[in-house]
Amino acid sequence: MNVILQCPVVETGVPALSRKRPLVLSPFLGQTPLAHALSGLSGEGAKRICLQAGEKTSEVLRAVGAGEAWGLKISGPDERDFGDARRFVLDHLPQAPGIPLWTSYSVWFDAQMELLERLARQRVGMRELRPGVFVGLRTRIAPDARLTGPLWIGDNVFIGPTAVVGPHVVVEDDSYLDDDCEVVESIVGPGTYAGSFTELRRSFAWGRELLHLDTGSLTVVHDRFLLSDAVAPKFSLTRLWKQWRQRLPIP
Repeated sequence: MNVILQCPVVETGVPALSRKRPLVLSPFLGQTPLAHALSGLSGEGAKRICLQAGEKTSEVLRAVGAGEAWGLKISGPDERDFGDARRFVLDHLPQAPGIPLWTSYSVWFDAQMELLERLARQRVGMRELRPGVFVGLRTRIAPDARLTGPLWIGDNVFIGPTAVVGPHVVVEDDSYLDDDCEVVESIVGPGTYAGSFTELRRSFAWGRELLHLDTGSLTVVHDRFLLSDAVAPKFSLTRLWKQWRQRLPIP
């Protein structure tokens, strides 16, 4: 089966999601919406994909390569060899045709909550630590951290002592939640540091950017001890003392 895949790179309902990358390359449960879509189309029998993303096509193609990871052959926007192809617009995932993605930030968040358990069970290496709490590879969680499902914690994540995470939370790969951090009904983007006593509710935090899911207001946080890119571990004497007492590994 040949497929012409039309990828929106910005949508009026969720403009902030495309500030760092094209919309279809934004974070979505451990991968990107495009990667999930390619998995779904491959499972439905697709063999060749004609990928169209407007002026961002080159950038999107670089992210997915030639498609070997999904057993596909992916090419650029030329449709001449795809006359009998199925057309698919990536405003939902093939795995979940009834769940829209881009209508609003809250819809984007709700889609991830709806698909969280299904995609977690399909992800290699992810385990269910307790009912509704899914944890990826090489992730370290303090014994006294409080985790409540539904909760997705990706690979290479650190969650510090007495942190409160969940319910209805996604913590993407390579993120770092420091001591006493509280995250509820929110998404923490990949490679994000949330500092001690930082509180996230109904928000999407990615690096220094903080987006409120209900109002759409976007704030750039300049205090790197509250919110920043997790380029390097953030140390504090208080946390080091707690880790020594609890015999936690120091990253």
